[in-house]
Amino acid sequence: MEQTNADEKVLNVRLLGKFSLVYDGKEVTPGRNNASKFTQLLQIVWLQGDKGVYKDELISALYGEEENLNISNSFNNLLYQMRKQMVAAGLPQESYVKKYKKMFIIDPAVPVWVDALDFKDNYRKGHDTQDPELKYSYFNKAFELYQGELLPALSTETWVIMESVSLRKMYDEVVSFLGEYILSKKEYDRAYRIYGRAAEIYPENDWQVGQIQTLIEKGDYKNALRVYDNTVAYYTTELGLPIPEKLLDVYHKMSAKIDNAPGQIHQIQAEMTQDRRSVESSDDDGAYDCSYPSFIDAYHILSRNMERTGYSVFMMLCTLVDYEGKMIRNQDKLKVRSQALWEAIHDTLRQGDTFTKYSNSQFLILLVGTSQEDCDIIYRRINKRLKEIAGSRADFKYSVVSLAELPSELNEEAK
Repeated sequence: MEQTNADEKVLNVRLLGKFSLVYDGKEVTPGRNNASKFTQLLQIVWLQGDKGVYKDELISALYGEEENLNISNSFNNLLYQMRKQMVAAGLPQESYVKKYKKMFIIDPAVPVWVDALDFKDNYRKGHDTQDPELKYSYFNKAFELYQGELLPALSTETWVIMESVSLRKMYDEVVSFLGEYILSKKEYDRAYRIYGRAAEIYPENDWQVGQIQTLIEKGDYKNALRVYDNTVAYYTTELGLPIPEKLLDVYHKMSAKIDNAPGQIHQIQAEMTQDRRSVESSDDDGAYDCSYPSFIDAYHILSRNMERTGYSVFMMLCTLVDYEGKMIRNQDKLKVRSQALWEAIHDTLRQGDTFTKYSNSQFLILLVGTSQEDCDIIYRRINKRLKEIAGSRADFKYSVVSLAELPSELNEEAK
């Protein structure tokens, strides 16, 4: 989607997803470092388009709190170095950034096309129109232009963060409209790709919910469940966060659809047999690790059957702590300890026990046929195994509650 013109050469600037310059069909690389100050100077001016940037704003963005008695001279030298590097890269001998009144603007001597500006232009046109077809046309162009976050290599720079927040809000609106619009046309595969690409760029923004909803509408429950499981694993393992409410809501919606979906008994039997063989062939004789929603279902089933079976059931919450009994702040250390606690629980408990990872620091366990005293013994066994895996300083604290003693409204909910 690069801008071209038969009569003039245009410098094509990409800032979304990566930084690149293409001139006369060839990629050019000024200097050795794409994060250099002269490169950032250009990027800031390019992002502002026709509006331009005040000198004070440029200096603030480029130098921040740096102490420099001759900052004006440093800035002028930066302009000189920038022009020198652009020419050395094979670009025309022009200024690239020119001062106009009190502003610094793009030098019109070298026409420039910037993907972020084109994205903003198509977004604004789509946002301002009430015609759904026209809105779709503009938003679809904007979506194709948005290949990733703004300048990911400079994501910690203040000026990049501020621009990224604005661009991300626009992108969210674009994806939301396109997904709903395309779904209304029953173009399921295309809607799935829209949500999928958005999820690749911003996996923590719950675009996977759109993917799951699309697959549900299509009747592809197997892949909907696959996307759901992968997303749950991302939140609990990668981010160490509880599952978002929106994801739980779509899980319940998916469950209801699956309940009502017609199926042949032989096909269902074959799928269950295949799943059983998969479990049996894994030589896994430890506790059963399940997703959080499946854990909730198991809790409800056990709650409803306690009186009839006479079994006691306890729920244990295990929370990782450091050797001083405090929360573990270091995320890399927490991930390692979390995996170690998973192994300790899995290896220590019986096949009939069920557990789930609630977050990177917490696990929930359902213990069937145990007493209050047994829970302390189980804790010591798990903790011993944890220390064998992760070292003597690894530790966790626990609390237990009997399902029979949970608030009555929870038990009523299970009935």
